[in-house]
Amino acid sequence: MRSDDPTPLTRAEVELLEGFLAHDFPGVEALRAQTRGLLAKRGCICGCGTIDLIPRGQDLPRSSAANPVEVSGHVLDADGVPIGGVLLWLADGLLYSLEVYWYDRPIDLPAVRSVQWQL
Repeated sequence: MRSDDPTPLTRAEVELLEGFLAHDFPGVEALRAQTRGLLAKRGCICGCGTIDLIPRGQDLPRSSAANPVEVSGHVLDADGVPIGGVLLWLADGLLYSLEVYWYDRPIDLPAVRSVQWQL
């Protein structure tokens, strides 16, 4: 679990965020530009893998994307059974949170290979 102190994204966090932003949807270009220098911190205390995102830099482009963005993911276990999902949230057009939700019990930040993307 992440700490409350903002630090650069881990490799797994970068891969999951790139999974969202690899899809084309209105406003995605601005979100891609916001990833440079992006920091993250723990976003929830329940034990799930949700992280809060902290864009850095001045004059960052604001996205016109829906909130949450229109790309979402179903998290699958090793048997291909859905156990939760991931959503990407914005605040005032800026990256804000990568939410990890679950069906039965909290799950950690999933590996991108276990996510089935939906647009």
